[in-house]
Amino acid sequence: MSATLGVGRAEWESSVASTGALRGVRILGGAGGAALASALVALLDARRAVNLRAVPFGAAWAGDLAAMAPIALGVGVGVSAAALALDPAGRWSLARLIRPFLSLRGEARARAAALALVTPALVFVWVILAAQAGRSAFSAGLPMASGVEVAVVCLAGVLFAAAAALAAVPLLARYVTGAVTPTVAAVCGAIYAAAAFALGVYLGDVSGNGPTPLAILGVITRPELDLSPVLGVVSFAVGAAIGERVASVTRHSWIAGAALSVGALVGLVVFEATALSEAPDVASAIESSAAMGRIGFALERAATDFDRDGASALFGGGDCDDADPRRSPTAIDIPGNGIDEDCSGEDLPAPRASAAAPSAPPPPRRLVRDDLNLVLITIDTLRIDLGFMGYPRPVSPNLDALAARSTVFERAYSMASYTGKSVGPTMIGKYPSETLRDGAHFDTYFPENVLLAERLRAAGFRTMGVASHWYFQPKYGLTQGMDLWDMTAMPRETSHDVDSSVTSDRLTDAAIRLLSDPTNVDRRFFFWGHYFDPHANYVAHAGAPDFHSGARGWAKPAYDGEVWFTDHHLGRLFDFVAAQPWAERTAIVVTADHGEAFEEHGMNWHGVDLWEPLVRVPLIVYVPGTKAHRVAPKRSLVDLVPTILDLLGIDAPQGGELSGTSTAAAIVSPEAPGALDERDVFIDMPAGPQVSQHRAIIHGDTPGMKLLSEGAAWYFLFDLSRDPGELNDLARDKAKFSDLREVFDAKLSTLHTIHVAPAPYQAR
Repeated sequence: MSATLGVGRAEWESSVASTGALRGVRILGGAGGAALASALVALLDARRAVNLRAVPFGAAWAGDLAAMAPIALGVGVGVSAAALALDPAGRWSLARLIRPFLSLRGEARARAAALALVTPALVFVWVILAAQAGRSAFSAGLPMASGVEVAVVCLAGVLFAAAAALAAVPLLARYVTGAVTPTVAAVCGAIYAAAAFALGVYLGDVSGNGPTPLAILGVITRPELDLSPVLGVVSFAVGAAIGERVASVTRHSWIAGAALSVGALVGLVVFEATALSEAPDVASAIESSAAMGRIGFALERAATDFDRDGASALFGGGDCDDADPRRSPTAIDIPGNGIDEDCSGEDLPAPRASAAAPSAPPPPRRLVRDDLNLVLITIDTLRIDLGFMGYPRPVSPNLDALAARSTVFERAYSMASYTGKSVGPTMIGKYPSETLRDGAHFDTYFPENVLLAERLRAAGFRTMGVASHWYFQPKYGLTQGMDLWDMTAMPRETSHDVDSSVTSDRLTDAAIRLLSDPTNVDRRFFFWGHYFDPHANYVAHAGAPDFHSGARGWAKPAYDGEVWFTDHHLGRLFDFVAAQPWAERTAIVVTADHGEAFEEHGMNWHGVDLWEPLVRVPLIVYVPGTKAHRVAPKRSLVDLVPTILDLLGIDAPQGGELSGTSTAAAIVSPEAPGALDERDVFIDMPAGPQVSQHRAIIHGDTPGMKLLSEGAAWYFLFDLSRDPGELNDLARDKAKFSDLREVFDAKLSTLHTIHVAPAPYQAR
């Protein structure tokens, strides 16, 4: 282009420098480089969205690129501005930077090479020491003291590294030959540090446990610790640095390309601002799976939230009226007032009789003992992949034996897809949105809630239980009403929500100790045990069958091994109970708080969505004197508290205090009229600091039609009888969608919702 215009590089640089335009050229070049880098990052990011949801790749790429555009351009301008400040003349280059080191000779060259060789290793050692110190200090639960301790250790580590370098460099310099340049030494040192880093990641698990101190690096593989935003920003910065450097040393043809890149990216942002709002499935897929896109959406929506109600009408924000702060996807809709406060598409209908919970016949008391005890077992993250549910691998022989003499609910559903929003509501007997809580990811449930243990203690029961996970400490409110609560199986060092501890054996030991004490079982008692081992992180167990043979991937076979181990120690507990004089007057209930995903919908985690593998759970109810059978119609764990009260002969509270309906008749007299009637299942996961609000309703003959709501007017509809994998979204079928929306809205109109704003994320 310069030849065509007849302008040489020197003349062009002189002209732009004289007008100050060279600064703008360099900033534009950096922004252009970052824009091109963002296009490549979006290609990788969009693949995750496509794997998670069946959305067009092109739409996902364009939406994700538009979402991350402000970050990319901001990084591009920032890097260019820093380059201008540090190198106003634009003369810096990598070759110029390292030239002084390359020109060194003799002893100075050897010392520089030795320093370049040991520095990466010393930095790596410092990182390991700091990480180990931080883990040890913060496990004590004293933030201020722990922070001071870590700061001191880190400072001491820097001093140690400096001293080690001073001591090592003269010794190493003696053995450095003339062929080893500082550059070669630096590359070798960096390769060594990178290899050690990779080894630590490989050896460690997601909790940082492993055979060597390097294993602490395994924490970076935790699913929730998504480093893609960091890598994305680094990519933008590298692209910006290259673009700025090219702009400062090449002919101005690059400037046209940079301007075109920046202009195209800005135009895409303007277009996608409205396009994403018209394609909520694309926006939802990006927000659910693309970490950089999720951050970009948050920035763009905050900038375009004109009524400051926390939601935007653009970029898929779902605000139906950005001039009225009373109307937004986070607002509570008032049924029957003619106003769509929550932007769901229409106002909730006024409550009506047909939306009320179905009534069920009470169980005949003649089949239920008046002195029945209860042993309740909940198992964390337990899918329905169990032998009595048709799973071919021998993961659950003891649960299978219990199921063979019990009532098995073939289609039971949890309240939500992670513990913080499921266990508390299950024990309270209300939907999560109806409970009094603090809005954290792991909610603290307030004393005003009434839990099952409180109701049973008021009825004269001795109440006791065991758990091994920190969330079951009394301060979180799950143990209200417990006379005895044993946490001796809890490991001293645990991660925030995952760990590699093995606890089922110690948990069963603690359970047997409690139940062996005559003073705990000399009257009617309630025992609750929560087993945690099937939750990630997975640990291999001696004696477990080889579940890897013929299996795809490593995660599911490892999970199966954890289920087998838990089942093995549950077998010890069941055998103990069976040998006691009170065995024939003790009911046993086994269920789970939620399931887990293993590649379904591109996921290997829980707690975000409400897909079937995440919310279908086992439910076994053994009642002495009842005939073993199966219950096919779908049921929800919201019914668990009223069912237990019914079985134990305790009058359930009236006036809507419980949201579920007893299904005891299906257990003790399934032939009774109405015992096996169909019921709708409602799944309710309120918003938290790490997840948006998700709800679902399953309606009709089992397995039913399932409507998923992901906030605002974002819905998915599946026919579970024909599409058990939830792959064919029917939400565009207006007739089917309208029918399910009416059922869904009618159910919402019956909730006694307590609006709780998500708490800021805090480590425990």
